[in-house]
Amino acid sequence: MLRHAFAGAALALCVAAGSAAAAWPDKPIQIMIPWPPTNDPSTLVATAIAPVMSEDLGVPVKVVNKPGGGAVLATAELARSRPDGYTIGLISIGPMITQVLRGKTPYKNEDLQPLGLVWASPFTLAARADAPYDNLAELADYAKDHEVRLAHWGLGAVPTLIAMKAAEIGGFKWKETAYAQLNPLLVVQGDADVITFSTPGLHDYVESGKMKLLAAMLPNRVPAYPDVPTVEEQGFGEGYSIWFGAFVPKGTDSQIVQRLSDSFFKAMQDPKVAEIIENVGVVPTPTGPQAARARMDSELAAFGAIMKDLGITQ
Repeated sequence: MLRHAFAGAALALCVAAGSAAAAWPDKPIQIMIPWPPTNDPSTLVATAIAPVMSEDLGVPVKVVNKPGGGAVLATAELARSRPDGYTIGLISIGPMITQVLRGKTPYKNEDLQPLGLVWASPFTLAARADAPYDNLAELADYAKDHEVRLAHWGLGAVPTLIAMKAAEIGGFKWKETAYAQLNPLLVVQGDADVITFSTPGLHDYVESGKMKLLAAMLPNRVPAYPDVPTVEEQGFGEGYSIWFGAFVPKGTDSQIVQRLSDSFFKAMQDPKVAEIIENVGVVPTPTGPQAARARMDSELAAFGAIMKDLGITQ
């Protein structure tokens, strides 16, 4: 009798879950952005995606900005949200991987379920145009006998970790400094020699001949600068990137996860959305739920090792 009772209870749960998925969605869906709205690429792209998803899903889709704590506050709120398919978060690799590894978050990586990785911010290592090196191999040779000052966001930032790993492989050490207000002018004015920075933010300096790009921090080359090889192509580390993903709370019904994932990626292919993606400079990296989880697990291990060597994990 007890066995039959358990079987009946399990069947009831499955039926209830199936019913919930069948009824979904029947109210507005929120896309949470953990950064301020001003000039934020994710906000601009999500705002274009929302009406396309709304038409596809048949309910309003709204974008809400909830900045603070280096994106940790909104990510924590998302992790605490009901797993009902009505709250999506656009979260980057920092609060999902490196902040977790540093012990700076009230949530764990597995508390969130990926709909997929959606795009990457194209970062590069850049130097002053007259620097005596044009690539990472030349930089490594130069840095073995000369001081090279690296300007970066902080040791826990993913571009910094990529740069630190490249130095380890190249057999040299940076003279590194973190800046709360990182700016390419630090290199142009001679306060730093190399900088990790978003490629679109370097465009004017490169085009005016004041700076040059040494390496792209993406698995593939930056579309705007196809002649600049990646860190991986140059043999100075793996093809990591500053990715952004769409997430829902752990426990969200698998059918809802797949439906949201399909709708999000379908919206990214809309011509108007694709145009905005190109204009803001992010690089589409459509990666489904399972592949996204596998990549995140791999990066937790890889960045964990790099950060342990740097002594910045807890």
